[in-house]
Amino acid sequence: MLISVYVFAVLFIADSMQSNFVPCNGKPSPKSVEILGCKSLPCNLKRGTQVEASISFTAPKSTRTLRPDVDVELGNMHVKYPFPEQNGCKGLVSGSCPLEKGEVATYYMRMPIEKVYPKIDLTIQFALVDEHNDFQMCFRIPAKVVD
Repeated sequence: MLISVYVFAVLFIADSMQSNFVPCNGKPSPKSVEILGCKSLPCNLKRGTQVEASISFTAPKSTRTLRPDVDVELGNMHVKYPFPEQNGCKGLVSGSCPLEKGEVATYYMRMPIEKVYPKIDLTIQFALVDEHNDFQMCFRIPAKVVD
């Protein structure tokens, strides 16, 4: 009986620790990423819609500005995605610029998935960088563009 309880507890804890993002190597990770309509990886990104996500992070250092930096990995090729709103401070729904080191903030991301995008597998790296191009947070999302 005790073994069953232990196994259940381990499985419950392991399941609760799964996240819906992949950390970037050597860069600060967000505290949490909640992508609307994506419960497991890879996320399906429907053409003609928007990806919406709530991203909570702790500022690793003080910054006056934030700028989204989006890299799309297609196999061995990397393409910079022209994020529509370049002032990341406008996307903060909690916290505000300037951010102090250790301050917790939440960024709300909206990224269009155009109808003309091909149906492919890809990995999106999303980061917020400061005025010195240092990463304030970074994560990766394996995804599929679908109809």
